Amino acid sequence: MHFLNPQALWLLLVLPPLGVLAVWFAFKRKDQFIKDFGEARLVNRNSSHLEPARYLLKGVSVLIAAAALIVSVARPAFEKGYTEIPVGTVDVIAIVDVSRSMAVQDYKGSLNETGYAGGTRLDMARYLILNDVVPALKYNRLGVVSYAGEANPQAFLSDDLPALKWVLQRALTIGSAPGEGSELGKAFNLAFELLDLDSDNNHRKVIVLLSDGGNDAGLDALNDIVKQLRERNIELVIAGLGKTTPSAIPVSQLPQQDRDQFRGQEWYQVDGEVAMSGLEENTLLWLKNATGGRYVRVANPSDFHIGNLLGRIEVKRKKGEQEVFFYPLLVAVLFFGIAVFAPRERKEKVDDEIAQNISILGDRFKKR
Repeated sequence: MHFLNPQALWLLLVLPPLGVLAVWFAFKRKDQFIKDFGEARLVNRNSSHLEPARYLLKGVSVLIAAAALIVSVARPAFEKGYTEIPVGTVDVIAIVDVSRSMAVQDYKGSLNETGYAGGTRLDMARYLILNDVVPALKYNRLGVVSYAGEANPQAFLSDDLPALKWVLQRALTIGSAPGEGSELGKAFNLAFELLDLDSDNNHRKVIVLLSDGGNDAGLDALNDIVKQLRERNIELVIAGLGKTTPSAIPVSQLPQQDRDQFRGQEWYQVDGEVAMSGLEENTLLWLKNATGGRYVRVANPSDFHIGNLLGRIEVKRKKGEQEVFFYPLLVAVLFFGIAVFAPRERKEKVDDEIAQNISILGDRFKKR
């Protein structure tokens, strides 16, 4: 047996002096009460006093109850519980591009059946995370960083995968990260910060980049990404989204602010010309080769399987804790009850006194 809150046991050292102090205070209070009530000799002669044995019983009961209560607060537990708790050892950060180019509808046909009617590159990224990454990571942890001109912590590392699904379905949208462009360096730096904040040193760390290859970070930033990945021993998996043939960006898939600005226009424009975007693999392949990572071009949802890219994702199992704090708690309640409800005198003595008093009253009545 061990204690989950062993610091509470230090309070046991305080109990003996507190018990002595309480007894002394009780006697002093009793003497003061007698003095205030009347003459001590008369009060003692006509009052029923607690017998020493009963007094000791009550005091010891309170002391035992307090000690049992402290032990209960210390949370005693057995190492061998009745259940096994799965514990994941993999921490994954998904970095998702949410710039305007991710609104291109390269997957409009292949994603209709899954509910992503828009079929955009971001729809595919969201689909891969929800339907491939999340199921593969059961009991492990996932965090999400979205980025455009700036990086945004969409979700911190968590094994609460149902809650993450809710966030991904509703909050991961085009423009959910501020700024213009695709600052890949800022996205990776934020991912490193999330891992530093919440990931255990002995956990396997993975970053999954889902992007159409757009990048406004310079070569120095890319070299720093590679350096950080190597030093931190972080694995990199890259999903290239979209078709290599450039396509126009539909205004209907952009945030409300852009739709208001380009009202009446079908395609997003820059300087009066329709902006075109295709999958730019150069940056993605460079990162893959420089880090020894894995890359897959996603033409269909079936192309990406993180389980195949990462190998087997292990889930260690450890014995759970069986807490038994309620046993000392019951002991505490029992002895507090003894201290409060234990009679002041033995029943036989009380009965004798009652009989004696009745006899005295009977004699007085006869005399009258």
